[in-house]
Order: sequence, then C-alpha cells, then structure tokens
Amino acid sequence: MAEEDPIAHWLITGAAAAPDLRTAVQGLVERLEADNTPILRALLSVGMLHPELLAASYSWQRGDKFVKRTSHHHGSLNTDLFRKSPFHALSDGTTMVRRRLTGPDAQFDFNNLEDLRDAGGTDYVAIALPRSDGSFNPGSFSTDQEGGFTDAQIDRICFLRPYLGIMVEVHGRARMTRTLLDLYLGTNAGPRVYGGQIKRGEGSIINSVLFISDLRGFTKLSEQLPLEHITAVLNDYFEAIIGPVQAHGGEVLKMIGDGVLASFPIDNEGEMDDVCERALDAADLAIANMRILNRRRGRENKPPLECGIGLHVGDAIYGNVGAHDRLDFTVIGPAVNLCARLESLAGRLGEPIICSADFAAHSPTTLKSVGKHELKNVDGAVEAFIPGD
Repeated sequence: MAEEDPIAHWLITGAAAAPDLRTAVQGLVERLEADNTPILRALLSVGMLHPELLAASYSWQRGDKFVKRTSHHHGSLNTDLFRKSPFHALSDGTTMVRRRLTGPDAQFDFNNLEDLRDAGGTDYVAIALPRSDGSFNPGSFSTDQEGGFTDAQIDRICFLRPYLGIMVEVHGRARMTRTLLDLYLGTNAGPRVYGGQIKRGEGSIINSVLFISDLRGFTKLSEQLPLEHITAVLNDYFEAIIGPVQAHGGEVLKMIGDGVLASFPIDNEGEMDDVCERALDAADLAIANMRILNRRRGRENKPPLECGIGLHVGDAIYGNVGAHDRLDFTVIGPAVNLCARLESLAGRLGEPIICSADFAAHSPTTLKSVGKHELKNVDGAVEAFIPGD
C-alpha cells in the first residue's frame, strides 16, 4: 500500500504535484539514496503528442548539478540506437530488464552499458512504467554499490513501478496539454486557457501591433493542384511567414485558410516604437523568405507564390468568443478589421507590405505614403504607407 511506503506515497502526492518532471526526478533520487539505495544514474522517459517530437527523457547522474532533458524525434524508434537499447527489450511486454555490470554475470548486450561500467556502475535495471492506456513509459536506474542492487532493492524498485508510472503520466499529460494549447492557440493564449481563462465572453483589451498576411491567388491555385499538394503549399507558406513573426516576439493567433493573424503585444507606451520595428522586421523577413521559397519553386517548375501583409497598431479585445460548447481565443475589434483591409489593399496596389498611419507614426523606419484609400467597412479614407524613402 502506498500509505505504508513513504516513497510510494510521495510519488502520488508530492512528486505528482511538483512543478515539473525535472524536480520530481531530483526528489526521487534523493529519497532513494536516503533510503540506502545508492543511485549512479536515473532516467525517466515520457511520451509526447507533438508534431516533431516523440518523447522526452529526464536523466540524472551523480555529479550533475541539474536533471537533464533530452528530446527524441519521431523516427527514433526505427534507429539502431533504439533497437540496441534496453528500452527496446521492454517492447515485448517485459516489465524489467536487468544487467549486471561487474562480476562473472556481467553482460553488455545493450548500448551504453559499458559506459556505465566505466563510470563505476555495478548494476542496471530498465523498467516499464505502466500508463492508463495500456502502454508504458520507460525508465532506468543504475548503481555503483558494491555487488550491485540487493534483492531487497530490486523488489523495492518493482514495488514502486506502478507509482512511478502514475507520477510520470501525470506530468506527461500536463505537459502534453500545455504543448498542444501552445501549438494550436499560441504561446500567449495557450497559457491563458490552461490557467483557467475559458469563460465565454471573458477577455481583456490589449494594445498591440497587428499583423495579417494572406496568400494571393490561392483559390485559383488550389483549383489547379491535387488536394495532397495544397497542404504542402500551405506548409511552405506558413513556414515562411510564421518563423519571422515568432523570432521577432510576435504570437500567431490563428491561421484561417491561407491567412495568418498575429500580434506583437505592447506592454507600455515606451516600447511602442521598438515593437513596431520588430513587427516590420518580421514582415520584411517573411517577404524575403517568400523570395527564397519561390527560387526553389522555380527550380521545380512550380508557379511562384505571392503574399500581402498588413500592419496596424491599436487596441483589440483578446479573449473567448463562440458558442457554449465551441470557443475560440482570438482578438477582435475595429483595429483587426482595419488591418485586414490594409492587407487586401496591399494586393490591389501590388505591394508586399502596407502599414497604417498609426503604425507609421511610431515606426523608426521611414515609410512612404501611397495616398488615402477607401476601405470596405471602414469609415473615411485611410492613408496607407509602404516601406521605403
């Protein structure tokens, strides 16, 4: 029973409530060693739900100041490195793999075991930590205790196995939720939703530089391409636009078809000029990326892609809108509408970037007026600006 074992009890209370898995691994090692189970190295791995990453490992080795985190990409299960690892041996349903590292029973049929021996290791165990869905997260422990782990210590590790499984899964699912929210909502909206801002109509007024990009001629292009090629085109385009936005401190709020809506938050008036400059730098880099992309497409005998970007600075409501069972976290308001109309104007004028007068007033970069224009659903003629002398 967990209540009768202090480490098991801690795993499903204190460790599960720890701020992260790094902290939990550190606490686990400290408790095992205080309980006369010397640990040379400990590693816990947790599966991830991520477009690029398969899992993350948290490892501690005596002498390390911190627990290290290592990411593992999709496809790593098909590598020789994994196929020759003890964790692969757990895939057939085995719950524990043990290898002595010294003495007549020493065996080095897996990767890294000789390295552990050279580091002073005497014994190694890999264990499958059960998950609620029937799969497992792998973990391992090695010791430098003379003679290796005792039978009692092995029994203790086996006893702790399900409690370790619960703790790792709790942290894995929490991180998975945060990661998915960041991926689909953005690194600003994601934490807000995770933190409890999920009430419909709940929001706040924010001041920011708004950035809207749209791929020109995409409707016609999509009618000419096989369906499976449309996704590849959009991925190339989004990669060209989104990378610069995020690199310059912006947050992508949503992708609508072939459009990108992003914002660059302005925390105080004193930084408005700097934020405008970063947003314009992001737009310039995005257009440069499109040129690079089109050179590649030219070599592949594919038509070029063009996009337009609108930039505006103003207030918008940032929060939850939608039906009672389907919400969206976004920015809304007249400023967003004006930015969208500026992006459309960029297409009509054949310009890659169009900025509002409010943006131009705070931009350290010289912007050139291209006159006043009537914009749909915007009262009065609006003066627009483009980069250049």
